[in-house]
Amino acid sequence: MTAFAATLRSEWTKLATLRSTTVLVALGLLLGVGLSALIALVAGVTWQDWDAAERRSFEPIGFALIGGIPSALIFIALGAKVATSEYGSGMIRLTFTATPRRGRVLAAKAAVVAAVTLAVGLVLNVAMVAVAQAIFASYGIESRSLGDGDLLRAVLVGGALSPQFPVIALALGFVSRSTAAAVIGVFALIFAPPFLSGVLPRWWDDHVLALMPGPASDAVAVGHLDGVTTPISAGVGLLLVLAWTAVFLGGAWALLERRDA
Repeated sequence: MTAFAATLRSEWTKLATLRSTTVLVALGLLLGVGLSALIALVAGVTWQDWDAAERRSFEPIGFALIGGIPSALIFIALGAKVATSEYGSGMIRLTFTATPRRGRVLAAKAAVVAAVTLAVGLVLNVAMVAVAQAIFASYGIESRSLGDGDLLRAVLVGGALSPQFPVIALALGFVSRSTAAAVIGVFALIFAPPFLSGVLPRWWDDHVLALMPGPASDAVAVGHLDGVTTPISAGVGLLLVLAWTAVFLGGAWALLERRDA
């Protein structure tokens, strides 16, 4: 077994044996599917009250994936805790004593967080759209099957991008050593661009805010859906997603190498 494989196995064991991991994953799944089902049900019950413009703008795929927003926030907390829990317990000193190459520890933790959130993200997306589309169909509202190309792309690409913010939260957890600070930092990355978009000139929206991690991720996952417009292409968005993740992990690695545990 290689040194990295041993570190990876150790980090997986730590994550799998944490009770909070099971709780957060279960909560994220239940909340995501439940919220998407509730929103679909409300749309079905109130459909007759919608005017013509509202019905034309209805997009069944985007509606079905709304439940993923609060779930993503929970998985961000999970990513942060993978780093900060060891600082809270003091176990981080033992970890770095056993594995002096701190970059290896960071890489192993990032790989574990990415693997878990990738699997959970894919399951969550499939469950949300399956439940929501079934509810839409039961009310005679426009719905899509899982074989639909646009829906399949949104589900698979969105699931594949699920690790982005949890991994960034992990990096910020190492930087700040605080779960709250790491989570707030990621929340700022997600919610600041939409807020600033409404108060800054359009140039900022197209040339600065569109390059932030959240808009870049949206361009990749849902930029192809009807009614969704993004200032950047999916290809550029994917490069930005990878670049931002690398920047945060690289920053965390540089800081880990320069300070005490």
